[in-house]
Amino acid sequence: MPTDKAHLAIILVEPIYAGNVGAIARIMNNFCFEDLRIVGSIPQKNDFYLAMHSEQILEQARIFNDLAAAISDLDRVIAFSRRIGKNKPVDMSPMQMATYVHDLPQLALGLVFGRETFGLTDAEADLCPLRCHFDANPAFPSLNLAQAVALACYEIYSFEQRQLEQGGSKKLEAVKGEELAKIQDYILNVLHSIGYFHDHETTNWEQFLKRLLAQLNPNKEMVYRLRQMFNRIHVLVKGTGKGYD
Repeated sequence: MPTDKAHLAIILVEPIYAGNVGAIARIMNNFCFEDLRIVGSIPQKNDFYLAMHSEQILEQARIFNDLAAAISDLDRVIAFSRRIGKNKPVDMSPMQMATYVHDLPQLALGLVFGRETFGLTDAEADLCPLRCHFDANPAFPSLNLAQAVALACYEIYSFEQRQLEQGGSKKLEAVKGEELAKIQDYILNVLHSIGYFHDHETTNWEQFLKRLLAQLNPNKEMVYRLRQMFNRIHVLVKGTGKGYD
């Protein structure tokens, strides 16, 4: 039985091949996805031909000038990338990604796929707290855009079908993106206020904290406790509390 995926957006950053976009529309229809977002524009040639019986997804696709605008209403964002390394850590496998998505049906989620030519820029990748990576031949790890979307959509769809067959599973009561950003800013403000940071930091603490919170998926009580903890730290160091609002 198909499950509702209205809370899941597929986001393509400046795709250049119409065939890929058309194929992605058909793939989304195969696995019950509806929300297609494109940064840039839709290539015109042959896209409707390859979107056989899925033209409505292309017709309803939303176009954005940049990635920040495309994800502005989303609570969590996962980027897909073939690049891995010290500065490009992998947070989850495709199966872990499917579990993550399945556990948060009440949140608006985005799956971001970069350009066919060079993927996402560093600035764009920084907008996406979480990163998923498909294992492939190390000598040729780059997947075709439509194939990457197909693998991600299938992983989510098949995981949900297995969960339905097994009677479902408990969902996380995680806070929305706005509240997650608020506690992140509060923690950073406290750390700045007490002089935690050095003049020349080798760690991007903002990105680290954004990634950590997205992985943690705190509920309202956890956010309250984090606020309480860092307020007490501020009192111990500075002698006064730190307002939250």
